Amino acid sequence: MTSSMSKLVGRRAAASAVATLVLMSPLEPARAQDVSFGDRLYHDKADCQFCRGANGDGRGDPRSPGKAPNLHQTKLTRDQLIEVIGCGRPASEMPHFDKYAYEDKACYGLSAVELGKNVPPDPHSTPLTKREIQAVTDTC
Repeated sequence: MTSSMSKLVGRRAAASAVATLVLMSPLEPARAQDVSFGDRLYHDKADCQFCRGANGDGRGDPRSPGKAPNLHQTKLTRDQLIEVIGCGRPASEMPHFDKYAYEDKACYGLSAVELGKNVPPDPHSTPLTKREIQAVTDTC
């Protein structure tokens, strides 16, 4: 390879590397912030770790209402997880984190009146906004 060709290849490789860094840099901190936000919600505001365990493995506090499934082995899609976190699970200990969950039929097509005593409980911590529910889901 001639020296001029080597320089051209070197310049193209350098330009490609710089372009990659420029394109990736703004995205990576944003993704890290989203995960960090969801992680803080999981551990603090929503206190998911109480039932789910610190890393979502289902080994929560022994005082929690019941053994929660391992989130690392779930077959649920992201949309299904968002629904379960927002709506809870009727007739179970899984609370609904959307405070408006059963005011209409947005959850499972059912209202609080239709579910009666099977309405999922309120969270023992605090409700979450839809954005917060999505952020928690993205940490699972």
